[in-house]
Amino acid sequence: MSETAMTMRREIRTIDVLPEPEFRPAYSGALKGKWRVGTFKERRKRTTYHLDVDVAGTLVIPGILHGVPADHKRWSSFAMSATLNLAATPERIREIVAMNVNPNFANYDRIVAYPHPLNPGSGANGILVYPDAPTSHAVILRMRENLTREDA
Repeated sequence: MSETAMTMRREIRTIDVLPEPEFRPAYSGALKGKWRVGTFKERRKRTTYHLDVDVAGTLVIPGILHGVPADHKRWSSFAMSATLNLAATPERIREIVAMNVNPNFANYDRIVAYPHPLNPGSGANGILVYPDAPTSHAVILRMRENLTREDA
């Protein structure tokens, strides 16, 4: 699952899945980079693409159809918060995140639950699934500030 801020919907066909992910450094000798996990083609296209995932920012969950759609699929509205917005209870999302096979995933601060429809104009609809995760993400800091104000 990638962050939904820049998501584009495409139908793809998997060509090859590597038996072991291959680390691709950002430049020669770099500690940062991406993991190459396979290759794919877009529907009705000839070009083959490599599927590379960000180490710290990508949840890798085996299987399909876990029953948790994104907020825009379930409620026909989009929070546009550069976070992973899932339309389920925080408990259900924690169960799915526990299936993650990427040991380097670190963006727990960006997972937000939307168990009910969004209220336009209100920033307090989402529930932080991991509220105690350290963050410098502006949207998450604003959500935490709003929660603090509501509690006061």
